[in-house]
Amino acid sequence: MSIILKEHQERVSHAVSAYRSEIAEIEAHIRLRAMAPDVSDAELALLRRLKDEKAEILYRYENLKEAFRAILP
Repeated sequence: MSIILKEHQERVSHAVSAYRSEIAEIEAHIRLRAMAPDVSDAELALLRRLKDEKAEILYRYENLKEAFRAILP
């Protein structure tokens, strides 16, 4: 594999890990805010949307990660 592809593979792997971590953090924040007496429906909806958007990006990066694996010798 070329050095260039190797570099991009590492970036994709790092992004997958980062997005998984961010999604877990957002889920924890959703649970925490859902228990708060001053939470609004709009706030929870925005946090859920943020989580969903990041999950979609994670799905794409996971597919890229698999594509890199497919071309490894």
